[in-house]
Amino acid sequence: MSEFIYTQKRTRQYNGPVDSADHNERIEENYKDLVYLYNKYNVTDQKLSEAFQRVLKDHIFINQYIKDMDDRIKALESNDDLISIHSYSQIDNSAIPDGEFAMQGDEVLSYDPIYNIVTLPKIDGASHSKLKFFTGTDGQIIPNFFETKISNTLPGVDVQGAIIDGTNVYNSILDRSDKYWKRSIITDTTSPYGAQMFLYVKVPLEYTGSKKTNFIKLNPFPLFGVDILSIEYTTITNPTMTEYDTWYPLNRDRLYDGNTDAVGKVPPGAWTTAGSDYILNSGPIGFYFQDLEITAFRIAMRQKNYLIENNKKVYTYGLSDMDIRYDKFLPSGRMIFKFDAPEGDTISSITNVTPKIYNVSPSLLSQAFSYRVIYRDGSIYTLENPGSSNSVWIEVTLNQLSDGTAPVLSDLVVNYN
Repeated sequence: MSEFIYTQKRTRQYNGPVDSADHNERIEENYKDLVYLYNKYNVTDQKLSEAFQRVLKDHIFINQYIKDMDDRIKALESNDDLISIHSYSQIDNSAIPDGEFAMQGDEVLSYDPIYNIVTLPKIDGASHSKLKFFTGTDGQIIPNFFETKISNTLPGVDVQGAIIDGTNVYNSILDRSDKYWKRSIITDTTSPYGAQMFLYVKVPLEYTGSKKTNFIKLNPFPLFGVDILSIEYTTITNPTMTEYDTWYPLNRDRLYDGNTDAVGKVPPGAWTTAGSDYILNSGPIGFYFQDLEITAFRIAMRQKNYLIENNKKVYTYGLSDMDIRYDKFLPSGRMIFKFDAPEGDTISSITNVTPKIYNVSPSLLSQAFSYRVIYRDGSIYTLENPGSSNSVWIEVTLNQLSDGTAPVLSDLVVNYN
């Protein structure tokens, strides 16, 4: 229904209006309403078309990713006597309501279901985004200090003079499902490099009250269809957002260099072997790091796949969500995970628990992580093993490091007999 109706209701007797001026006025009002409805239909049709294109592209790449995941799951299931976190439903903080294992609300670790990460309890009132701003009357707004830049100087089809079809980069920070940033390269040719670009994003320090930054998140578009090649930062004052600024890889310490299990868990672009930490067909990714006074980021992205539309090759990439934040945490927290024995099996004892924490050096893991194995003996929860069980509970404790790093737990690998 339209927000404003031009056609006015008129009370008439007998055969209606007899005044020609009144008749013409009513016809003019009808015409304005028809024009309004026609324009609104076109706007709605355009939104539906854009939404359909987004769903179509996401669906194609998600389907490819699911096939890859099936193969990986089969490989994991071939390992005997090993279980891990496979679902957020394994978080079972309320299983033990009282006693020494009972959880207090402010000590429960934070869990992010989009990025599948567990970290320290977040202090929401002291945490804030550097890019997303809201007002009480207008809702979310695009701040006038939001500044980005695209550099397409890398090899591939995304070069100077290419035909570009896309949306505005600021769509990537809007918390709306119908808004996303895309950049489509329309070409007659292909390239082994695909389409590549650098996205530069300035961090507006003067408007957010704190110079500290410790988190970046990216949701590539299409989902599971874009490669993230590197994430770098600069701390110089007034960055030009060009290659001439001093750029450091976000994983500057080369954490887990060469460990293939860490791909996608550490920011790419720093390992000794170039390209070995690329996040191929990336899903949503988020990285916590030590507190840094960052003034700008640059992100290298690549699309190697294309769709054929109107006999043209179309390479599409971008972001459906992006944020740069400073999150404040409590120094420590706990969480309980429930692990069930595979069907037809029981757990006699836990032989080892290995945390998958990739933003902490292996030498500091003992400071950041500890655990207890909890068994159930009848109606009692205990640390003493009563024998074979169908389920066990692992209580995880995370601690903040001295440099401010909040450890991020992405999985627990549990070995059992």
